[in-house]
Amino acid sequence: MSTIEWRDEPTWPIHELTLGNVSYNEQQLRDILEYPGFPNDGLNPLAKEVIAAKLNIANGAGHDCADAFITQADLIIADLVPKPVGNDTVPIGNVQELILDLGNYNKGGLCCATHCSAIPTPTPTPTPTATPTPTPTPTATPTATATPTATATPTSTPTATATPTPSATTTPTPCQLDKPAIACSTSAASNIAIDVIAGESGAPNGFVIEWITAADFIANGNQWPDNPAEVCQASFPSSLGPNQTIEIVIGDDELFDSFGVQSECSGDPLLCDTAYVFRCRVNETDSCDSSPWGNIISCATLPCNPGQNCTYTQGYWKNHPDVWPLQSLTLGAVSYNQSQLLQILNRPAQGNGLLILAHQLIAAKLSIANGADPTAVQQYLINGDNMIGGLIVPPIGNGYLSPSQTSELTETLTEYNEGTIGPGHCAD
Repeated sequence: MSTIEWRDEPTWPIHELTLGNVSYNEQQLRDILEYPGFPNDGLNPLAKEVIAAKLNIANGAGHDCADAFITQADLIIADLVPKPVGNDTVPIGNVQELILDLGNYNKGGLCCATHCSAIPTPTPTPTPTATPTPTPTPTATPTATATPTATATPTSTPTATATPTPSATTTPTPCQLDKPAIACSTSAASNIAIDVIAGESGAPNGFVIEWITAADFIANGNQWPDNPAEVCQASFPSSLGPNQTIEIVIGDDELFDSFGVQSECSGDPLLCDTAYVFRCRVNETDSCDSSPWGNIISCATLPCNPGQNCTYTQGYWKNHPDVWPLQSLTLGAVSYNQSQLLQILNRPAQGNGLLILAHQLIAAKLSIANGADPTAVQQYLINGDNMIGGLIVPPIGNGYLSPSQTSELTETLTEYNEGTIGPGHCAD
């Protein structure tokens, strides 16, 4: 069904959807579908097609052929909130082709996913018309019993169609996606940013990054360990087009709170003043194998502040509750004890800007109570508390804020906790 059909459909199969990293209820989604839009804004029409596509999928439509388009759209939308629910826009020229692809899927013109299901329904109608044909064939047909002798000869033909066709199944060979390239981008004391550049076949299902300290890599004979437990790995859902580049950040804050990222090392900040080795491969698809591992690079974190006037990230405070300088904190207008704060720190954000902001506020307030100079973020702490107000942070409550609403505050607080601004990051 198209965007207009879903707009006018009174009953939906689901009543909540995510567009990019943000969750919307049914009323908000209907508001987006009913919004007339502006000529040069591509975000609203893109959101409409994503809504229709996800409703079609929830309604049982096939979607293998559209998954890459939906993933790409979610990546573009990210934390942006389309009108009239929000006020964000995207130039129409940046997403016009993607809007057309998704619109084609929603109207049934792509892989026969939705409207094509209506095509088989006319086929039952010819069968009733065959019922009058028995009347012209009275008993003359039984006299043709001599013809079965001729059918004995066709029985030899099945032997001719014995097994030549199975031999053809050996010819298709699965393709292998092209390996990506990676390059060092920027560094902080607790994280490293890396540019991932897809090959000619892109990264339709995202990619995987692995890393290990350069010292451990050298100790293993300049080779990757055979034991997966000896390396850190993170899986990113970002779909990349041919030769497309994306910057990703390896560090506890970004890995833990980035929507869709999976990593066993998401709670561990990188060590200060330490060189790490990285490699990347593209994930497999339904029709192609994963790529080979790409090039290996070495990047280093920045030095830490050796003194007491320094900050820690949320990952450190989450893993070291025994050294907390405070046993309770206020977030907005609500007070939380240490047990509740640890529950909040251990809850992945999953697109909830309130959780992302709470994680950074907790880390900053604990660092300040531990002796860090608050000057660089004093106003941001006040603004963060004012924005939260009486909302109760999950999992203690069910408060929610759009990531686009909190992004400026969380970005600055993250830089403070990671040591990019302010007194600097502590040596763990």
